[in-house]
Amino acid sequence: MTETGPDQELAALRGRIRDGARLVTLTGPPGAAKTRLIREAVRHEGVEARWEPAGRLGPEHLPALAARLRRGLADPASPPVLVLDGWERLGGSGTAVVARLLHEVPADAPHLTVLVTALHPLCLEGETAVRVGPRTRPLAGAVSRLRLHTRAEEPTEKVAGDRGEAPVPDREEATDGSHRGRAEGLEEEPDEEPSAAQVAAAERGYDRCGALERLLWERLSVFEGAFGREAVQEVCASETLPAADVLDVLDRLAPLALLPVEDGGSGEARYWMPPPMRAVGARRLGERGERPAVVLHHRAWYVKLARRAADWWHGGRQLDARALALREMPDLAAAMDPTTAPESPSAEAAAAVEIAVALWFLWVPCGRVTEGRARLRHALALLPGAAPARALWLAAYLELEAGRPQDADPLLVQAWAAAVREGDDRCLGMLAHLRGATALYQGRTEAAADEFRDALDVLGECPDAGPTRQLCWTALALALIRTDPEAAQEALDRAAAHSWAGRDVWADGWAQYARAELLYWDGEAARAADHATRALRGHLRLGNVTGAACAAELLAQMRILRGRPAAAAHLLGAVDLLRSTAFETGYEPAHFCAPARERSETALRGYLSAGELRRAYEEGARRGLPALAAEP
Repeated sequence: MTETGPDQELAALRGRIRDGARLVTLTGPPGAAKTRLIREAVRHEGVEARWEPAGRLGPEHLPALAARLRRGLADPASPPVLVLDGWERLGGSGTAVVARLLHEVPADAPHLTVLVTALHPLCLEGETAVRVGPRTRPLAGAVSRLRLHTRAEEPTEKVAGDRGEAPVPDREEATDGSHRGRAEGLEEEPDEEPSAAQVAAAERGYDRCGALERLLWERLSVFEGAFGREAVQEVCASETLPAADVLDVLDRLAPLALLPVEDGGSGEARYWMPPPMRAVGARRLGERGERPAVVLHHRAWYVKLARRAADWWHGGRQLDARALALREMPDLAAAMDPTTAPESPSAEAAAAVEIAVALWFLWVPCGRVTEGRARLRHALALLPGAAPARALWLAAYLELEAGRPQDADPLLVQAWAAAVREGDDRCLGMLAHLRGATALYQGRTEAAADEFRDALDVLGECPDAGPTRQLCWTALALALIRTDPEAAQEALDRAAAHSWAGRDVWADGWAQYARAELLYWDGEAARAADHATRALRGHLRLGNVTGAACAAELLAQMRILRGRPAAAAHLLGAVDLLRSTAFETGYEPAHFCAPARERSETALRGYLSAGELRRAYEEGARRGLPALAAEP
């Protein structure tokens, strides 16, 4: 991935459109004019393009978006260029949509080119990533509805120290949807571009600041998303800007160059630097020659923040840990990309890998599998020397969760050798659990039970990574449900009574699933449905696709038993769309969940005609699992 000038970038992009490249990702900071570059290239090449901005999309919109894109592929009149704008907003699920879309492009449609704008590469096979450098003028497509101006006839606000006058943002207009979007990681939208006056105002504001305010302005430009005061102290302090002075300088600079960000009522002050200011700061920081050092401070801080989130997860604050990681994801993603320090990407790969491993809970229990897999692979590819055992454990786990248990096996072997070499006994227990999970996924329940027992023999009481003992006991119950129900119930009781620092929401979701299946076999359909519903809601709350899909398929059986075949078909249709949206091609559903699906489909064919079943599946896909899970 190379960074070039505007003319070279435009020429390269035009060439890739002419050549019919399948996937081209334009990456770079906000304000880099990525959207405008695409518009110019498309105009110069004289081709039509279809735009799909991600700015107003949330995860709940992805199934409908994926279906709409597939319909576009089937339309022979569809434009030859598809532009997916601001795609980092959608995280790993958005990456999975792109991967599946490219796989489904018909062989006789070689003309389709998908152009993506994002902060970082998607790390998909066949992708060409072009790094677009920051612009100072014009910052086309870089900000939404942001207006900065200087009124010569009005008094201007001053900052303390050696400074002049500074332009004051019109806060009413500046906060009209703009800063909230960037705090969530939104990228520029194709129909909104700043004016030259906005850019000039940012430049004048910088020039009129005092020396310390300018220095802080520059260093704040390394943040990709919103940031708090603690982050500013950690990242921006230096000999020339002492930590004791940073917050005072921030307070003076904030009214002039930053926008406040709401933080869900936590009370923490957070800020966002609008793209015009950020581009000015990034250019000046580069001219000063300090960008590499500040980027290293930025990465070091987000290593600490990833560790904090992991501590919260293992300390019983799982939903808080998830919320923290998602809130900070724009900057965590930057820190996980060693190429943000182009002078020494291999030297920074170790820190990038550490962040990815610390965030294992976000990738696996919380369902961001595709994103985690891509980020870990990208960091490991630049890592000099052997990969750490826990990184290999996570790589194997992500292959399993991606529905590729056969690809997890060789990684498990490598991870075991690395754990022995490193003397990491905790990792050996994590690997025993993962071998059990792989066996269970493949339907080898006896082997799975043996591995889970081995994991329980090794794992300690206070985990610092990977599964808890509560999850291991629950997994053992899942392996025993169909062969030894009494032992399965005993394992569930051990899981419930196990002393741990806090509730394991992930383990609880699977425990609810196991109780539902035990009750189903005991003929207690009503109680079984209640536990299956709890399992479904719990997994959806975390974002765990595998757990949600398995729980929904089990719940469909209960719907049939209670005389609601259409409701059962709705659930199965929603599951199919969820899996197709969340995972790349080659996904293999978990075998231990397959019997529930097979029984439901067989029963439904006795209740509904082929046409009725198809329409019920489509209705379920349209409504989605969250809406169906809310039904009684």
